[in-house]
Amino acid sequence: MEQGLALTAEAHRPMPKVNMPVTGIASFCKFPICDDLDTVKADVAILGMPWDWGVGFRPGTRFGPRAVREFSTRYAFYESGMTTVPGYYDIDLGKRLLTDVSIVDCGDVDILYTDIEYSFRVLRETIRQVIRHGAMPVLIGGDHSITFPFVEALAGKGPLGIVQIDAHLDYHDSLFGVRLANGNSMKRISELPYIGPIAQIGMKGVRVREENLRDSLARGNLVISARELRRIGPEEAIARVPQSERYFVTIDFDALDPAIAPGIGSPEVGGMNYEELRGLLRAMARKGKIVGFDLCEVNPMVDPTGLTASTAAQTILEFLGAIFER
Repeated sequence: MEQGLALTAEAHRPMPKVNMPVTGIASFCKFPICDDLDTVKADVAILGMPWDWGVGFRPGTRFGPRAVREFSTRYAFYESGMTTVPGYYDIDLGKRLLTDVSIVDCGDVDILYTDIEYSFRVLRETIRQVIRHGAMPVLIGGDHSITFPFVEALAGKGPLGIVQIDAHLDYHDSLFGVRLANGNSMKRISELPYIGPIAQIGMKGVRVREENLRDSLARGNLVISARELRRIGPEEAIARVPQSERYFVTIDFDALDPAIAPGIGSPEVGGMNYEELRGLLRAMARKGKIVGFDLCEVNPMVDPTGLTASTAAQTILEFLGAIFER
């Protein structure tokens, strides 16, 4: 009888919330969900743009935001029974990061497949709404065409410097009249009147068009190839980026070598490793004010291991840590 009472008392004892990665809703890093943009109260708002109508080769990046979120739950530290200390610990820096930064996941932009005008308009308004509430927007793509409407939404705040980390220049003017695909994004951005210096870092492979390179250099853009980056290192590469009051950073994940990021739309051998990418982002965070960034071209359809999505999630988290450390 006494043993039965003891078991009953144990059964009614409140249980702690464990919140394992495999349970619950897969928001980015298990951060709180905010599905009403009029109520955003956070330092950072995570958004997804499940879009791949700008791709001319391997589709599938529309599933990128979902895959990155799923694998990001491994890095959860918000209200988790696995830790009672906020933020995450960086073993190399010897300190915790993001301890006092509020981050929410606002879900995906409401796209309409094949309708570029509608989907990009919704993306622009979503970004503007997030900014109006004082949060820094972070966008998970999606193919690289989504960067142009994102940058359009940053108009009216003064000059803006652009740092592109990518294997490709994305500087085509048009292809048989197509002007808003993933190969046009940086060309379209360069035409916006408030855009200042543009730095393009990580170009590689045999698909860099000579005429696009000449066009980019003629504007005065800084272009650093993957091989040059390896020679000079991330710190020197970012030191060469012209100064600006504000920066937007766009990360096309095909800048990484496909050996460590196979799940991308346009793989090119000879890309950077993760330490080089992290070095670029940490140096960029120290250089100036980052007003937003995106990470594009994760394609889980060609990476059943999830390695690319997991690495992308870690990249976003570590870049946020570097930005708010500054």
